[in-house]
Amino acid sequence: MKEDNIIKQWLQEEKTADNFQQLEKAIALSQNLEVPSNKSHEDAWADLLNNINTKTTDNEHLFVPQSKNYKQFFYYAASIVAIIFIGYFGLQNTPEPTVYSTGLAVTETQFLPDNSEITINASSSISLMEEKWAEERTLSLSGEAFFDVIPGSKFTVLTELGDISVLGTSFNVFVREDILKVSTFSGKVRVESGENSTILLKGDELVFDSNKDEWNVKRFSENQTATWRSGSFHFESTPLDKVIEALERQFAIEIEVDRDVDQNIYSGYFSKTDLKEALQLVFTPMGMQFKIDGNKVNVY
Repeated sequence: MKEDNIIKQWLQEEKTADNFQQLEKAIALSQNLEVPSNKSHEDAWADLLNNINTKTTDNEHLFVPQSKNYKQFFYYAASIVAIIFIGYFGLQNTPEPTVYSTGLAVTETQFLPDNSEITINASSSISLMEEKWAEERTLSLSGEAFFDVIPGSKFTVLTELGDISVLGTSFNVFVREDILKVSTFSGKVRVESGENSTILLKGDELVFDSNKDEWNVKRFSENQTATWRSGSFHFESTPLDKVIEALERQFAIEIEVDRDVDQNIYSGYFSKTDLKEALQLVFTPMGMQFKIDGNKVNVY
């Protein structure tokens, strides 16, 4: 039938022969559908409309065709069900990405299928397709992570603000809100975002502020960069609200500030080994006091 060809043409590029056999069986069954013997075509059609032309739980209307070509409608209805059936079971065989994510105050080290090592900072996540790793070493990052990549084929880190690619090296990637920061500890790293592109050598650090469209490369100190892996956090001329966010992530706390801190800039560090000490190191130089109440901190 013409309708069979339309459906086959639509599915041709993505479905297997096995899928087509299932579809053809469903269509064959649909052609045997008949109106119940105790009802007229008009009554059966009215019942069908009454059952499906209703609101769903999401307050969305389900629309049905207005044509009274019953056989054709039942044919298409059954065909659609068959397509959904095939799509559903086809998806069951689609590989799912592997996701590594960390909560507040948690850092985690993971080894990839090629034994490359990733240390993931608090409140961050990484996703990758392990089944395809031998063909394509690509993963997605949200948050911050340190990478120690085994030499081999191209290794790519995808982020919302840019892509980082290497062959074998160690580097740190920070990507939160509008800021992308890439620090190279060994080897070479390529960073691309839109029309911007640069190659970072050992000791180079890229800072990309997408909000201001600023793309800057500078040298960095290994003694003060990516030290979060050992529980130490260093800041240089950093807006205080960003430091507060780091405190909240590392200690799993909520900080409420009863004064305007938009203009405050902080240079210094804190360790995640002691909350009170960390708060003192950050807020005392700013002339601020604080009070700890469980997992909440009030700054005034």
